[in-house]
Amino acid sequence: MYWWVAGVFALGLATALVATPLAARFGRAFGFMDAPQGRKIHTHPIPRCGGLALVAAFCVAAALAWAVKLPQAGRLFDDARIWPVLGGGLFIFLVGLWDDRKPLPAKLKFAAQVAAASICFFYGVKIESFTLGSLISVNFDFLSYLLTVFWFVLFINAINLIDGLDGLAAGVAFFVCAVQAVLATMRAEALPAMYFAALGGASLGFLRYNFNPASIFLGDGGSYFLGYMVAALSILSSAKSQVGATILMPILAFGVPLLDTITSPLRRFVRGKKMFEPDREHVHHNLLAKGWSQRKTVVFLYGVTAFLAVMSVLIVNMRDVPAGLFILLLGGALILFVRKAGYFSFFALDKVVGWIRDISDEAGVSHGRRTFLNLQIEISQSEDLEAMWVNVCEALGQLEFDLGEMTLAGQNAAHVPLSGEACRLNSCYEWTREDLDRDKREYLSQRSLLKIELPLMDKSGGHLGTLWLVKNLADAPVSDFTLRRVEQLRRTVVSTLERLQGRA
Repeated sequence: MYWWVAGVFALGLATALVATPLAARFGRAFGFMDAPQGRKIHTHPIPRCGGLALVAAFCVAAALAWAVKLPQAGRLFDDARIWPVLGGGLFIFLVGLWDDRKPLPAKLKFAAQVAAASICFFYGVKIESFTLGSLISVNFDFLSYLLTVFWFVLFINAINLIDGLDGLAAGVAFFVCAVQAVLATMRAEALPAMYFAALGGASLGFLRYNFNPASIFLGDGGSYFLGYMVAALSILSSAKSQVGATILMPILAFGVPLLDTITSPLRRFVRGKKMFEPDREHVHHNLLAKGWSQRKTVVFLYGVTAFLAVMSVLIVNMRDVPAGLFILLLGGALILFVRKAGYFSFFALDKVVGWIRDISDEAGVSHGRRTFLNLQIEISQSEDLEAMWVNVCEALGQLEFDLGEMTLAGQNAAHVPLSGEACRLNSCYEWTREDLDRDKREYLSQRSLLKIELPLMDKSGGHLGTLWLVKNLADAPVSDFTLRRVEQLRRTVVSTLERLQGRA
């Protein structure tokens, strides 16, 4: 079997070397060109239909398996599961190729990825269980479909995301496929060994023209096909051992792009962007931003992938506790690497804590929000303007403001010390805080004052009055939620005034 695997690899390599220049000519002739724009790094139009050469090389190499009849495995195409895998791969390739020529909506591409994954699932290529020695044993039952679809979509988009530098996607795929082919050969699993060898040979042959400076790109067609086939063959390769430690290998080997794929939507969500909108903040973009050249970045990520691939082989041959501990250590090292690459700067501990605090306050979970909400309720339930102002003063006191003034439209100003009693609308109070040892004019001349003037407008745009607040920042700095509380107070006062005005 070893010679057959080597022969399939060599045929895939040779076919890709011949087919790739032809694919480039096809791309230039029929408009499959990638123009430099937006987040693109290249400076001139380049053909983006390299997937044609990749798929052709894979199919030619795989055809060699048609005539192979191994003593233990029989003819490789006798395994009925390979046909839905090839059919789904061809389908997702054509979707990506169409997108290379005329961009498709993201939702449609996602639906196509789910459909391609579903083809494999319903024909038996699926993740049903996971075992890791005696440490873990899980049957997924009805979750099997969701997990299988997630597996395919994850790998398809992982390859697609790292296809942003010359040679990166094809090179990473080559390392993973080569190690997977060797591992499958060692386990005498002819089907995945042959097809991983065909895919690895095709990737290496294509890399001859795709390495920096690239003369052709994979395009979405090629990256979709690569990710889909790696996902499908990984499941086939682990079928005999129940999807256990074997299936961890492509996860670890593809560690950087997979982690990038999972965290990219989270990063965009946290920063208020569209979750699936392309950007220039992936791992390789961050390394370029640090001053690395394209070649240095690609070679470095090759080294990381090769190291992780070799480590994954060791893990597959470990058992129980050593394997589990090694996986944890390797996963931690991978996350540390990506963080040092500058990718997780927005996930710094203080930022995460602040984000969680903001969410808890917005949801009304925090103690401060619940306390202030009680004051808002008291204000909104006030029976008259005097009672409302007393409650407003209490709220301002909690926010540590020094002065408060409410002027209602058509009425005289109402001034009340925060600790004082309510005043009548037709009265005017000049006051100084009890512990303030200077007069009001001297106090208002300070440079450390926060002065806020809030117009009180009803729903129709009518002017109800003005709320004027002053706070000495030298004595009591603004807290994280002071301005938010002020706006909450303003809305409550407006709604209360509208209620009292309507009742009058």
